[in-house]
Amino acid sequence: MKYIILFIGLLMCALIQAQTLTGKVISEGEKGEESLVGAQLIWQKSQAGTVTDVDGNFKFEEVSELPDTLLVQFVGYHTLKIYFDKIPEKGLKIKMKAGTELQAVVVSAGDDKLLSFMDPIGFEKINQSELKKAACCNLSEAFETNASVDVSITDAVSGAKKIQMLGLDGVYTQMQFENIPIVRGLSSSYGLGTVPGTWIESIQITKGRGSVVNGYEAMAGLINLEYLKPDEEGPLFVNVYGNIFGRAELNLHSAFQMGKEKKWSSLFLVHGSGLFAENDRNGDGFMDLPKSYQVNVFNRYKYFGEKFRTQFGGKFMYDEKIGGQLGYSPSQDKGLWGLNMRTTHADLFAKTGFLLNRPSASIGLIFQGKFHEFKSVFGTVPYYGRERKAYFNSIYSDEFKNGDHKIKAGFSFTYNQFDQSYNDSVFSRLELVPGAYFEYIYSLKEKFSLVAGIRGDYHNLYGIFFSPALHLKWNLSKTTVLRLSSGHGYRVPNAYADNMSKLVSARQWIITESLRPEQALTSGATFIQKFKIGGRESSFSADYFYTHFFNQMILDMDQNPQFIFVSNLNGQSFSHAVQGELNLEVARGFTIRLAYKYYDVRMKTNNQLQQKAMVPKHRGLLNLGYKTRNKKWLFDVTANWVGVKRLPGTSSNPIEYQRPNESKNFVLLNAQITYVHKAWEFYIGGENLTNYIQKDAIVASDQPFSQYFDASMVWAPVAGVNVYGGIRFTIKKRRVNN
Repeated sequence: MKYIILFIGLLMCALIQAQTLTGKVISEGEKGEESLVGAQLIWQKSQAGTVTDVDGNFKFEEVSELPDTLLVQFVGYHTLKIYFDKIPEKGLKIKMKAGTELQAVVVSAGDDKLLSFMDPIGFEKINQSELKKAACCNLSEAFETNASVDVSITDAVSGAKKIQMLGLDGVYTQMQFENIPIVRGLSSSYGLGTVPGTWIESIQITKGRGSVVNGYEAMAGLINLEYLKPDEEGPLFVNVYGNIFGRAELNLHSAFQMGKEKKWSSLFLVHGSGLFAENDRNGDGFMDLPKSYQVNVFNRYKYFGEKFRTQFGGKFMYDEKIGGQLGYSPSQDKGLWGLNMRTTHADLFAKTGFLLNRPSASIGLIFQGKFHEFKSVFGTVPYYGRERKAYFNSIYSDEFKNGDHKIKAGFSFTYNQFDQSYNDSVFSRLELVPGAYFEYIYSLKEKFSLVAGIRGDYHNLYGIFFSPALHLKWNLSKTTVLRLSSGHGYRVPNAYADNMSKLVSARQWIITESLRPEQALTSGATFIQKFKIGGRESSFSADYFYTHFFNQMILDMDQNPQFIFVSNLNGQSFSHAVQGELNLEVARGFTIRLAYKYYDVRMKTNNQLQQKAMVPKHRGLLNLGYKTRNKKWLFDVTANWVGVKRLPGTSSNPIEYQRPNESKNFVLLNAQITYVHKAWEFYIGGENLTNYIQKDAIVASDQPFSQYFDASMVWAPVAGVNVYGGIRFTIKKRRVNN
């Protein structure tokens, strides 16, 4: 209790006054100068923003992170970029010029999280400041303070985490890196752990179908990662991290510009991490987290010209994990149950854009080549997977009548060669998928938007995939938005690769029939209301999404605890997902985020329609954040409440290996304090501070080679409280004041 009182006291400490920036935004009309009402002003680095009032005036109460660039946006006008190395003593007078309409977002609460207010397809954006609220060692830990994406542990041996959206498994959420597909295919189970958190500039989250431009696989939603950009980063960034479990991590970034005109730029990203100690907090004789070693290198280049722009680069990653019983080593046969996973990944990408004769018309070309190899042993059972992929997408975009009408069209092609073996079974699959799409966007001033898309893909094994999508948006007022969306998606399942957490058990897999592509229709509605508390931006949002599966790969673990029956859907499978979220800035720098989610996710297993196992009906989130006025001290506390989950039945096991049919509800508490001093950032934090641990997480841990062994029935942490600390050092890019 004394630590909580101390923390609250620090939150309310006296603050240092920051500088204030004021001004007015105008345009040159037929009758002279006219004030622009509702123009958006956003700082490029801190992402703090505001809008002009009825007289075109604006005011930033605090500006402390200079140098920075101010973006000024208004529908139908060119976006202005104004560089500041200090705040002028007099107010600004900003004149905007009519031109091409650009995408706009509005700050909804603080400067950490943004909700799209003008974009026809809704999304929320997580910035670096939000990502830094948790240590964010990798992508699987980037959503701990976010309500839209749920994160859970997959099993009690591998230490892997998975995400869920709309109550559905992460494989139904399309993952992209700057509109290039990632974390799919054979990397769907463990791919989140291969993206270092420090590489991420921002994350964009879209619920539901999304745009047809991105493919046919999005069912629950789309997560797009924006990596750090070569032309925006400084010459050096260093991050050192360590925790009490024995994990250590080092990240190095370095960017530089090339050529006389500085049109070329390059960025090197290097990541090295490892967990070097054996931990057994729950006393079951198994490592709570596997020992691990990872090396990850990424190099990208960027050219920015007037009519031609390109980016290209490559990544290499090697990762090894060793888990299981204490003392297990792959090189020594001690009769222990062990887990050994080795992943080798390499990919190349290129993105090229051409601006045509009209300023509004452009052509974009995207290419990706990938090699992914996974070698593993689960106890005595080996699994091997290799994926070779080539991906191409072309995008033509144009707009007409001052941006009221826009179109996007193009074609894509995907080559995927899968080679897999499990136990004594060998199977391969070659996928060739050409596709084409067309999307039309209509905007009626600032009141209404429509996005209608149609996409057709031909799969060489499964025929035609037809996936339309429709999005509607109404700005009911300057502070109120309503969105409706609906769309159809497809996905080709990989039974073992999608469910590797189930391999950490003695269950036998029974695949009863040839699996068909999964397909689902997702429809939803989103409501956003902005309001002010003491002149500070706050927001309330609520959404409802319904997903109906026409076909789905079903893993039935309820019929018999010694088997997994895999089949196509024979009956119903659907998801109702409701979420309400309140973002408040109750005092300068002090934010509160409160969210509640209800999931009704059902599918037919064991010949009955029932709540899907391991999915809670109720979840809640509370996040408290505080920044001092000079932004030198940052405090963050997050509490995640996870409701009761239905568990697969084990009643036919011997009584000592039986488990309850339901889990318990529990709360996870995380906290972090960061101190910023010039180029240095020092942070210390804790995860699972209440030390909540699932008891008897592994079934038959005393007999790991018996038919009853199962380490996949995990519904809560198994490792206990974690305390970590780290240092960040940044040399920022020098900017020229024009």
